[in-house]
Amino acid sequence: MEFANFSMKYLSFKYLVLFLILFPSVSFAKDWNFDVFMDDKLIGEHTFQLKEESKFHQLTSNAQFKVTLLSIPVYKYKHLSQELWNKDCLYAIESSTQDGGDDYRVLGKTETNTFKLIEPTKEAFIADCPMTFSYWNPIMLKQSKLLNVQTGEYTEVKIKSLGKKLVKVRSENIEADAYQLNGRNINIQLWYKDNKEWVKLESTTPDNHHIVYMLK
Repeated sequence: MEFANFSMKYLSFKYLVLFLILFPSVSFAKDWNFDVFMDDKLIGEHTFQLKEESKFHQLTSNAQFKVTLLSIPVYKYKHLSQELWNKDCLYAIESSTQDGGDDYRVLGKTETNTFKLIEPTKEAFIADCPMTFSYWNPIMLKQSKLLNVQTGEYTEVKIKSLGKKLVKVRSENIEADAYQLNGRNINIQLWYKDNKEWVKLESTTPDNHHIVYMLK
């Protein structure tokens, strides 16, 4: 019976996503396309596409990385996330990730004005208006907890302003507002042009690799 209930919830979520994706009233669309470097070496790309509709916004996040050693692949990463937003609140999410030899899946949706994580159930939580690590939305910078779309963990974070700094974007040095984001095993710097347009990300991984997102 529990499996049947979960299957019905999953199918209703799939139909909801399909309906909203096909809904024709798209009024605005924006893309962020990043080359991703690890320790100064290009390893792949991460793209974000935001479509704003009359009620819901749809965000598609797609990342593919490959690390090679002497031209031999030693690590692969693939991530796809579909997120539905109602204003600045996450309404529904479905994501899948292949991280080396590990597979992850996250599924959640809003029920009776409350967001509920369906999978993975071991990380289940309830929140009124959650946000993911939605770097494209500067309102994220005001949050104290964010949903990790790879693992489903609702993570405590600390975000502080670093003031204005010069940063290189598309071969041009610009002045941008810098922020530091920290959490458990998280060390990220973000830059926003005019304090609203996301233009760059840098991160130091727990095993001390340097990750840089550069706008194409």
